[in-house]
Amino acid sequence: MVRFLISGVLLSSSLAVAQAPRDETLATGPFARMGMKYEKTFLGVDVARIDVQFDERTQEQFRALAQGREYSDALGAKLAQVALGADNVLVQLRFLRNVSLGDYLDGARRNLTRARDAGLISERGFAGSWQRVNEAFGRFEDRGFKEGDRILYRARPGSLRTTVVAETGEVLLDVSVDDPEARASMLGGYFAPGSDFRKPLVRSLFR
Repeated sequence: MVRFLISGVLLSSSLAVAQAPRDETLATGPFARMGMKYEKTFLGVDVARIDVQFDERTQEQFRALAQGREYSDALGAKLAQVALGADNVLVQLRFLRNVSLGDYLDGARRNLTRARDAGLISERGFAGSWQRVNEAFGRFEDRGFKEGDRILYRARPGSLRTTVVAETGEVLLDVSVDDPEARASMLGGYFAPGSDFRKPLVRSLFR
């Protein structure tokens, strides 16, 4: 299997569960999932649905911090730090409209840069990740991403698997990398300070 890292923007949990056996390393129930819609703000258009499912250890850490409390920025920062340390994570982006490869890569680079600037990944990790993003997704230059396409990231300790699935169920990309920075790079894109996704994802734990 081709091995390289894909990092950047982003599970409809129900879709993932419906199409695969239950992953016993991932938790279910309260404090196991985060979710949001990503809006391209200047257009006011929903671009994608993002959902994240965590392992049981992370679920219990979320519960200990958030149960019975209201969201605050200080608490949100602590919860984001817990998310960054999760060993087993499933992230899925489901496109709600057609998106060009260029627009996707712009978002990927922006959030990967924030992860680097926050010290979550090294300069070497940033450079390698960005190169592999372009190598992997280059095949979508003409096609782009269509409404209903899904990008799934499955992070485990020391590895990251990335899959792109069309609305029809056709697998368009399936690659894995064994790299200690792979998980950190992917999660950093979502949970680094200033990320497009950090605050709305963390706030969703309180719903």
